[in-house]
Amino acid sequence: MDRNALQEQLARDFDPALPIEEAWTPPASWFVSPEIAELEARRVFARSWQPVARVTQLAEAGSYLTGCIGREPWVVTRDEDGELRAFHNTCRHKGREVVQGEGRADELVCGYHAWTYDLHGALRSAPRMGGIRDFERGVMSLVPLRLEVWGPWIFLNGDPEAPPLSEAAAPIEARLGAEPWSRLRFLHRTVWDVASNWKVCVDNYLDGGYHIPHMHPSLDAQLDMESYRTELFPSCSIQSSLPAGRQDERIAFDAGARIGGEAVYLWLFPNFMLNRYGPCLDTNLVIPRGPDHCQVVYDFWFEEDQLETGRDFIDESIAQSAVTQREDIEICESVQRGLHSASYDRGRYAPRVEIGEHHFHQLLARQLVS
Repeated sequence: MDRNALQEQLARDFDPALPIEEAWTPPASWFVSPEIAELEARRVFARSWQPVARVTQLAEAGSYLTGCIGREPWVVTRDEDGELRAFHNTCRHKGREVVQGEGRADELVCGYHAWTYDLHGALRSAPRMGGIRDFERGVMSLVPLRLEVWGPWIFLNGDPEAPPLSEAAAPIEARLGAEPWSRLRFLHRTVWDVASNWKVCVDNYLDGGYHIPHMHPSLDAQLDMESYRTELFPSCSIQSSLPAGRQDERIAFDAGARIGGEAVYLWLFPNFMLNRYGPCLDTNLVIPRGPDHCQVVYDFWFEEDQLETGRDFIDESIAQSAVTQREDIEICESVQRGLHSASYDRGRYAPRVEIGEHHFHQLLARQLVS
């Protein structure tokens, strides 16, 4: 069987039409095989909205920022009129990345042969190409990528037919409130390396709090797990819990002060999470780095008045997130080792709690075969 046929067979090895009470989880091959990882790069990550930068990183005209989504290099610029633009960061001559890193420039100059593009992506100069026939500058301009700003982030999507990000994220924005971002300021980033498939991390996040009492004693002490619930939407899900109603000896601080009126865990397909606790928002972006490896990028945002008066609260919030993340890494890496076992192929869902996880697998399965 050739590689493409194997990929198609593996992609169909889960039935998204089955209700959770009847469904089996995706097979272990979805979490350990290079074939599925390669298919996801093409059919999931290249065709979904991915946050790539904070708007404030490109505040000035002429600023640019580069990176990769999977194997696809991109560049975002802010042109002289103040408009944000995104392109495949691939020179139309030999394929080198046109620019690397970040900075400010009036034009984008490829470091290989000095082909030059303006901040709108148009080819302006192609040195020593005299004598070439049928050369059209417009055809050789940078290929644009779809870009949307949502909240404080810049998102990109390689699929020109994908639904707007504003539509996919509407339930999240509605839950956070009409002006969820205006009071929040970015403060801190931590990047965690995890020896597991990216989907293991997402599954762990979306299990409806199933693992919290068993694996997160400090978080369990802060939440009223009887109030925990999950709501499903077409491209996202929302988990929430009230704070614990009494002081717990497992923590030395007031859970209500950190959690506020409600802890809210918001997930946007396929790999972006937002966690709202009182005056704090932290985001998790799970980036695949291979079948058995991913990175979780944690960004912390705090309401502006906390930056001036709430240093103890900020430090405690970041410390508590690190405690929970280390516990989650232990879980995910252990699961990944177990997925390689000859004794395991697939499992079953707990129908009253793992509805978010099942929803994720349904969305993923449909994307893999489309």
